[in-house]
Parts: sequence; C-alpha cells; structure tokens
Amino acid sequence: MDLNALNAQVPKILSKRRNKVSKLFTVEQLDLQFSNNTTMTYERLMGGNGAILAVPFDGKDFLLTSEYACGFERYELGFVKGKIDANETPKEACNRELKEEIGFGAQNIMTLRNEMTVAPGMLQLKMYTYLCTGLYEMHLDGDEPEPISIVKVSPKEAYDLIFDVDSPLTEARAIAALTLALNRLNMF
Repeated sequence: MDLNALNAQVPKILSKRRNKVSKLFTVEQLDLQFSNNTTMTYERLMGGNGAILAVPFDGKDFLLTSEYACGFERYELGFVKGKIDANETPKEACNRELKEEIGFGAQNIMTLRNEMTVAPGMLQLKMYTYLCTGLYEMHLDGDEPEPISIVKVSPKEAYDLIFDVDSPLTEARAIAALTLALNRLNMF
C-alpha cells in the first residue's frame, strides 16, 4: 500500500477565527492557501479533549444502548460514549462513562482503536474505542436526562446488526467498534 499521498504539503493557514455558536459548539474558520495557490475558507467544529466509545461485553452478550438521538428525533442503538474531561485519560473517561450511563464498571478496558475520526473534513474530534470486560455493577450520576436502556446482543446478533442492510444499528462509529470487538474476541 502506497501512503505517500498522506505526506502531501498541507495548505498554509493564512488566518483563523473562532465563533462560539452555542454552549456546545465553537466553529473555527480557517483561511487556507493550497499548494496550487488556490485560497479557500474552511469551517470546522472544535473538538475539545476527545471522546470515548465503550463496547461492554459480559462474556455472553454485548451491552448496547438505546438512547434518544436528537439529530434524527428517534431512539438509536449504540454504545456508551462521552467526552474526556480535563485531566482525565481516555481509559478513565471510559470507565466513568460506563458507570454513569449504564451502571457498570469494567475490570478490563482493552484498546480497540487509539484514534477514530468522524467527519474529519469538518469536525475536530478524536474518538478512542475500547472493549470492556469483567463488568461489575457500579452507578455514578451522569448528565443524561433519562435512564439509558440496555439492549443485550449475542455475538451472532451483533454480526447480523453489522451486515444486515436494514439493521437498526445505523451509527457508523458503533458499527466500526462492534466489528473491531468481534474481531478482538475472535468471534468474526
């Protein structure tokens, strides 16, 4: 595989401007000059300290979540996820989010992927994904407006969620993480 294209000269940043547009989002505008002298203004959402996505596995089933997704105004299948707080490692954030969202901690937190991006052309966000095993009950108060439902899924059902064209699992991050988890567990 020839990855030399990733070493191309990056555009020169002529200027940057930040605009806080809500309590959650800051938009940064970058005036760029490309190697062929074309100039263009790009916009991106700023990403903070990054985020985690946890794939809990109790030895028999994966624990997916059903949580309200405002973007589509419906409940969506997914996994525990959340932002990494200041002075917190990604693994610490993972265990905290598990306890806050579904009431479980994990004795073993194994890295599935050190970094995943979501819409990197416009979103500055690093997502760290983990397989979480050795689950134990432990609840911390979180910021969810309602309890998050747990949907237990066997490895066979997980495989079907990934490959069924009409699957109710539509979030790309969750599909990728579940695929990596099945592979890590040698169930693929």
